[in-house]
Amino acid sequence: MYSKDSQSERNNQSDDATRISPERAAQARQSQQDHSSFTDRLHIEGLIGEGGVGRVYLAYDQVMGRRVAVKEMLNPPSDENTELTNSFIHEAKITAKLEHPGIIPIYEIGNRNHYGPYYVMKYIKGITMEERFRFFSENATDNNFKARIELIDPLIDVCKALAYAHEKGVIHRDIKPNNIISGKFGETIIIDWGLAQVISSDGNTQFFNKVINQQQHTLSDSSSSITVGTPRYMSPEQAEGRATKASDVYSLGVILFRIITGKFPYQGSADEIEQQLTSNKPSPSPFQFNPSAPAELVAICEKAIAKSEQQRFIDASELLSQLNDYRNGRMVNVYNYSKKELLHRFFSRHKLLISLLCVLLIAIVTGAGIALHYAYLMNIEKDKAEYALVTITTFSEKAQNEARAIAKVIKSSSDELYADLKLAAREFSQLNQPNSAQENTLLSDLKNQYPRIELFSIRHTDSLTPEISLGWSIKQKYDAPIAVMKDERLQIIFRTPIHKGTHVERYLEAIMYPEIVIPALFPIAPLSRSKSQDVWVMRDDGLIIYDKNLKYIGSNLFTGQINIGSASLLAFGQLTISHDNGIGHYAYIEGKHKIEKIASWNTVQFNRTERWIIIVNYPYLISNISDKP
Repeated sequence: MYSKDSQSERNNQSDDATRISPERAAQARQSQQDHSSFTDRLHIEGLIGEGGVGRVYLAYDQVMGRRVAVKEMLNPPSDENTELTNSFIHEAKITAKLEHPGIIPIYEIGNRNHYGPYYVMKYIKGITMEERFRFFSENATDNNFKARIELIDPLIDVCKALAYAHEKGVIHRDIKPNNIISGKFGETIIIDWGLAQVISSDGNTQFFNKVINQQQHTLSDSSSSITVGTPRYMSPEQAEGRATKASDVYSLGVILFRIITGKFPYQGSADEIEQQLTSNKPSPSPFQFNPSAPAELVAICEKAIAKSEQQRFIDASELLSQLNDYRNGRMVNVYNYSKKELLHRFFSRHKLLISLLCVLLIAIVTGAGIALHYAYLMNIEKDKAEYALVTITTFSEKAQNEARAIAKVIKSSSDELYADLKLAAREFSQLNQPNSAQENTLLSDLKNQYPRIELFSIRHTDSLTPEISLGWSIKQKYDAPIAVMKDERLQIIFRTPIHKGTHVERYLEAIMYPEIVIPALFPIAPLSRSKSQDVWVMRDDGLIIYDKNLKYIGSNLFTGQINIGSASLLAFGQLTISHDNGIGHYAYIEGKHKIEKIASWNTVQFNRTERWIIIVNYPYLISNISDKP
């Protein structure tokens, strides 16, 4: 036997909130019309909804001047539903005793003639977690997990409230997304404590005794072995008519399972779910539905939904501790980290320490005696770490030298091109007839001098009016190159004014494609020394000027969809903007591999506000993401 909306779930085979039948809706409207006021102070404004036992109204407290929610039983008390009446009163009293920001506060408990008990509680403006799950399901995308993971924060808030209740010796027994409401200001509230049970607790004997003394006539389930709860969120022991704090942990684990996978651990009708719960087969792992899920979060979920109570977290406070550690980036002690993961975490969290260790290792290499002594103390894993650090140091120094050399060549080549353009502009200004054969000869000479540049041309000032470059206005820019998208291809324009007297009459332009010209400016030596080297050029607003992979040219590192898949790459881009030169690292996913790179950058400063950033990088670790446990 299942209580409350568990029975309706058997019929509907879903966890949706109980639908209000036309007959009950008419009954509720008639009750509202006949009794618009529960008391002189409470004026009913409308019906919010109803479940398997009671209905909830929106009311206005005319004394306090605020809106409240009022819950009453669906059917008036009778000899047949005494247990339901006791359970309803028990829900109000036990909720009122639990004073926590995550538990809905009860303002008043009363009784109406012919209608039975009711209680007044805080009116919460918000949506249930189930509605948010439904929204994610209806708006499914390739990265739906990224949207669902936002529910970790409200789930942690639920754990805090339940940890408080468990500390008081109270278990909820019906934790599910429909009973979790998030307000518009980030507050998370647990509602519907109708199945709550007070169990003896060594740390809260006084609280337990008060409940027993004050609610001895309403603890209708204190010795019951009837199965209560919602099948899809019910622990195996609940299916057998028994519940503990670990039972609430199981329900929280099912919610976490849905966050990770978007699915339930068990599918089918309530009877089928009960058979799977009570079988000897272990609970399914979230990896079965989402192989790319964070392994630490999966480990927490697997422990929370273990079929055996002894293998689960004891109460909500233990689960809360693990979720907090995961959210804050700390190590989760229920997850068995591999040595590679520990090394990666150490590298990312102790950059300064690793830098100092690199210096120490270099000093050790210089002295044979010190090196032998240090090798004696180091074990095999430390030897591997030494090799990795030396490799990274070598690559970083190499990349730094190459970035400096490339930046120097690009700057000198740009200065030389501007000098030649200014010299040619003076010659054009001295010609008597525009568009003459002499102009064509001068343009041909420039083309012969710079064969990789696509075009040298002369433009009139009025032809520039509608043209806007990528991020910069083209007008009055004579000391820095201009980036323009034309026919879905990035062009770089070097422009010099041609004066006629004291005003600018025309412009001399050199138009080039970066993928043709920029590689020719790289020094030959760095490219010949290493085939694994990669070079890319970015403007300081994120525009990719050059990349050997042509699909990236013209995109923006910070706003383009093609580039925003790696948080560490974006962080590295921000670092290059804030410093003229330096060394860093970033990682990204390419196919089934995670590629981690050590990178150095240097800057080409064209004027006080505009610059290009030259990045040289080397891959130092390539791992198969499918190998992650």
